[in-house]
Amino acid sequence: MSLSRPTLLPATLAAFAVGFLWIYIRTYVFREMVLPLTYVVPLMVCVWTRLSWQVWAMAGMFITASIAKTFWILPDHVLSPDEQKWFLAATIFNNVVGASMIHGIIRLRARLEKKNAVISAQNAELEAQTEELFQQNEEIKAQNEELEQQKEEIESQAEEASRQNEELVEANQRLSNREDILQGMLDATRNQESQAQSLNSLCERTLKVVGEPAVAVALLQRNGDMLDLVAQAYVGPLTELPKAWPLESSLAGRVLEEDRTAYVTDLVKAPELAAPFMAEGVVRSVLATPVRMAGATHGVLLVCSTKEMHWTQDNFRTLEWVSAQCGLMVETLHWHQMLAERARELEQASRAKDNFLAALSHELRTPLTPVLMAATSLSEDERLPQEVRSQLSMIERNIGLEARLIDDLLDLTRIAKGKLPLRPQLCDSHSLISLAMEIVRDDAQEKGLVLEREFHAQKCGLMADPSRFQQVIWNLLRNAVKFTPKGGKITIRTRDEGEPGETPRLRIEVKDTGIGITEGAIERIFQPFEQAHESGEHRFGGLGLGLSIARAIVDLHQGTISAESGGTDRGSTFIVELPGATEAPAGISNSGERKMGNSPQALMPEEMGSVPPLHILLVEDHEATLQVLTRLLIRTGYRVTSVGTITAAQSEAEANRFDLVISDLGLPDGSGNELMEKLRSQHGLRGIALSGYGMEEDVDRSRRSGFHAHLIKPIEMNQLRRTILSVLSLPEVDHIAA
Repeated sequence: MSLSRPTLLPATLAAFAVGFLWIYIRTYVFREMVLPLTYVVPLMVCVWTRLSWQVWAMAGMFITASIAKTFWILPDHVLSPDEQKWFLAATIFNNVVGASMIHGIIRLRARLEKKNAVISAQNAELEAQTEELFQQNEEIKAQNEELEQQKEEIESQAEEASRQNEELVEANQRLSNREDILQGMLDATRNQESQAQSLNSLCERTLKVVGEPAVAVALLQRNGDMLDLVAQAYVGPLTELPKAWPLESSLAGRVLEEDRTAYVTDLVKAPELAAPFMAEGVVRSVLATPVRMAGATHGVLLVCSTKEMHWTQDNFRTLEWVSAQCGLMVETLHWHQMLAERARELEQASRAKDNFLAALSHELRTPLTPVLMAATSLSEDERLPQEVRSQLSMIERNIGLEARLIDDLLDLTRIAKGKLPLRPQLCDSHSLISLAMEIVRDDAQEKGLVLEREFHAQKCGLMADPSRFQQVIWNLLRNAVKFTPKGGKITIRTRDEGEPGETPRLRIEVKDTGIGITEGAIERIFQPFEQAHESGEHRFGGLGLGLSIARAIVDLHQGTISAESGGTDRGSTFIVELPGATEAPAGISNSGERKMGNSPQALMPEEMGSVPPLHILLVEDHEATLQVLTRLLIRTGYRVTSVGTITAAQSEAEANRFDLVISDLGLPDGSGNELMEKLRSQHGLRGIALSGYGMEEDVDRSRRSGFHAHLIKPIEMNQLRRTILSVLSLPEVDHIAA
């Protein structure tokens, strides 16, 4: 145990107190003592104080005290002068040596204490490290225990994962098997296989899914008191399964009766359920489940094995699932067949409808042709009074209107089939609108209507089919004229639409002061055969096709058409917006002008003068049309040979040379297309088809058979004259369509 080092003041007081006490004792208590070593003892106090300067201070005090004692205090008889010198020298030496020793001890002690402090610090650090290592060791032990627990948990989880993986593999296999069955059902439905093929394929896939020891799968359907084999699949020693299964004494009959899944492990031990197999037969075990269709049990699906078999729950689930899919498949195939049959019926009805419309169009157009041509010809005859000519023009316009109604019916059929043809070209919309206005102007004047136009659009050029565009505008104007009372007003205006950066659009508005449209009828009027008024009286006439055809044409041009009205007797506005508006270049020909009951375009004098001397073979079985056409063609300046049958036409072609053939298509003894093929191949004739059949397929057949043009009845004489000139100007290899 070591004394702690005192602070400075107590150490100093203690050192000097001991020094003075020792001087007092040596000087006065032992005044005659002359032992110099006695001064070393009190210096030992500095070992405690550990202050070197105190050692030397006390040594100095002791030397001073020795000098004072020697010369002033010690009696003279004690020491001689020489002894005094030796005493003083010994005392000084004793104090110096003692102080040095004490100083050395203090230094040594300081070094030792310093080293001891370092060692203590190191020991403390080592103890702290030891404690930390102990704690770390404890933590490691705890972590080891936790790792052991985690290891056990991981092993447990690994075992669970392995078990789940095995279950997933099994589930995946089951799903794969079911997917295979479903894919087979889908393929059967997609490929329109027969029901027998589809069910046999299903049995084959089921046998593959169930696997060994199953050797056969059969699907049975109830038929009275028997079960008929509908489909089967088998492998191994089995041949085909029996075609008829009794309800009595068979597992299949029991399953059908009790409506539940059942099995027999060994038919040898259950002969009452062994039919139609004998108890000693190849089949030893059977698993069967009912097949339900539309909520009722109609059959049995069963699996056979040649071995004694304890069927598993997985076998149960698989067969019951397949049974459910089998019932669904039979229902699906049944409905698919019904739908296919219905589709065939609808297709036949559609073809019958198309044929009827084509025949109706032909039968309606054919008698109109001589009337229209005669009226047109007579209206141009200046020898007749003006009043008669006006009446003839009125007849001509109404015939054109009836032809337009027939065209609407055919257009509706084309729209329904998605075959409404478009021939887009850059055209001037303002010119086409003006032409459409001219067509309805006479009807508007008869009712005293004001017909105005306001063309504000700067970009009136459109990439559109000119004839179809004009058809849209004419339909809108005709409706406006029809539904606007006498004294009303119709305005058609255009303007540019579209913000900067957007595709420019042309907006066309047809506004009238007519009977208006109720709110509920706004959308309905664009449906076929619909009109704005709901009374059913048809007091305004028409078929209700114009707006539906207009919408279809606008849709094909990627545009929009809509209607606005304030209600009954408040007028209406129809709005058409078409994209891609541009400036109409100068000199665009609006060759797509569609004739819609307007006055015929007369040939220019120079065109009349350029009529070449031609010999034309005219084939037409309609007597009135044949007579009128013959007379008008002769009046034009052509030589004409007229016949009514293919046989007569071929005879004339063999006997005479012709420049052109104009033929109807529906002839008593064959088709005009067949005639054209022969005349073109044998005599190199060019031809113009003249028919009441005007569907796309009719025009295509005419083109393929060699006709250069296909004109749809009723036609105008000027139209026929222009077509004749056009066909004659074509190169030999070129064909054109209507």
